[in-house]
Amino acid sequence: MVATLAVVRAGWAQTYPLAETPQAGDCSRIHLEMHLSGEMNVNKEGKPVSLKLEARATHDYPERILQVSSDGLAERAARVYETAQAVITVDKEPVHRTLRAERRLLVAQRTRDRLVVFSPAGPLTREELELTGEHFDTLAVPGLLPGRAVSVGETWKVPNAIAQALCNFEGLVEQTLVCKLEEVKDQAARVAVTGKATGIDLGALAKLSVEASYYYDLTTKRLTRLEWKQKDERDQGPVSPATSVQTTVTLTRTSIDRPATLSDVALVSVPDGSEPATQLTQLEYHDAKGRFDMLYGREWQAVSQGDEHVVMRLLDRGDFVAQLTLTPWTQAEKGKHLTPDEFRQAMADTPGWDPDDELQAGEVPAEGGRWIYRISALGELDEVKVMQNFYLVAGPEGQQVVLAFTMPPKQADRLGTRDLSIAASIDFPGARPGK
Repeated sequence: MVATLAVVRAGWAQTYPLAETPQAGDCSRIHLEMHLSGEMNVNKEGKPVSLKLEARATHDYPERILQVSSDGLAERAARVYETAQAVITVDKEPVHRTLRAERRLLVAQRTRDRLVVFSPAGPLTREELELTGEHFDTLAVPGLLPGRAVSVGETWKVPNAIAQALCNFEGLVEQTLVCKLEEVKDQAARVAVTGKATGIDLGALAKLSVEASYYYDLTTKRLTRLEWKQKDERDQGPVSPATSVQTTVTLTRTSIDRPATLSDVALVSVPDGSEPATQLTQLEYHDAKGRFDMLYGREWQAVSQGDEHVVMRLLDRGDFVAQLTLTPWTQAEKGKHLTPDEFRQAMADTPGWDPDDELQAGEVPAEGGRWIYRISALGELDEVKVMQNFYLVAGPEGQQVVLAFTMPPKQADRLGTRDLSIAASIDFPGARPGK
């Protein structure tokens, strides 16, 4: 009887080491499936309206670790997307998103507690960034492991940084995510992940309830499969509507030999350094009618796009700073554009705008045959005290685009030179040779 009790107690105390030790150069094949369903709440003609929302996405890519952080997690990796596609349906209107072939090679790296994804070949579009840079953070998944030996039934708390990454929050308010080793069978450990998390995303409060599970292969010492289910309630923010959705993400991870697409030669264009250069993280915008192109920072979010106007809002750490209204203007004769006085009068005639004090006016240095004029003024817009920076960007063929940056006067310092950067990036493809 004593011997039997000893065996039983030994079984109770048996532990299993659940840890990964990634190394630079390790390669994996990642497969992601995502399904989202729910509704978004918007105002239509002054009345609240609920719209059905559904999305499906598939991603397949080999990934090579380039750098490991001091905490033992991969913090920089190169990926080659073989599949990256999504269909987003709002009120029965589907939108398809894909990735250009010349942007298939991407780098994902942890920078200041945020995952930054960029292409060494050049800027992404906002749609490409949302497709590849804002899907489930697969680099953070091994952070769910305890990094030590645990017994069946034992629990451990998910680190805050991992919870923030997997919930895709800009800032974490609180979280109670807990992992529990449920069972070990055929050299596979099954772990449950449950709890709640609250954070900030795009300046709005988001509350998540998570029920997930993953499998760890005790032979290969790798987390191989994860199913992540979450219920998501998000408040309306400065650039996004209120939503109530349920999301299921299925992930598989397989260790592979280094493919040719991730060889040293294939990655020669990947820059060194812990933080990517600004020009690689900018986004590009192409007017649907081919009238102009533009580069802008990721902190700008489009809230309205049409033939006559594009409206964007600048968020800085979740705070609304400024709004940009971009308007393609009537084309002038070749080599001509609005005069400064004509531009000033046109801006003064903006509906609802009552200028009070002109702070600055003058030409801005420009290249490529373009002409840029800027007017900065204080006044009231719809009876609200604001500061507006107006830019006229003209091309050599008579193309004209007007940019109006509107902000509370106290936010001018936070805008900095970001308005000038966008104005200087405006280009006119039709004026290029061969176009």
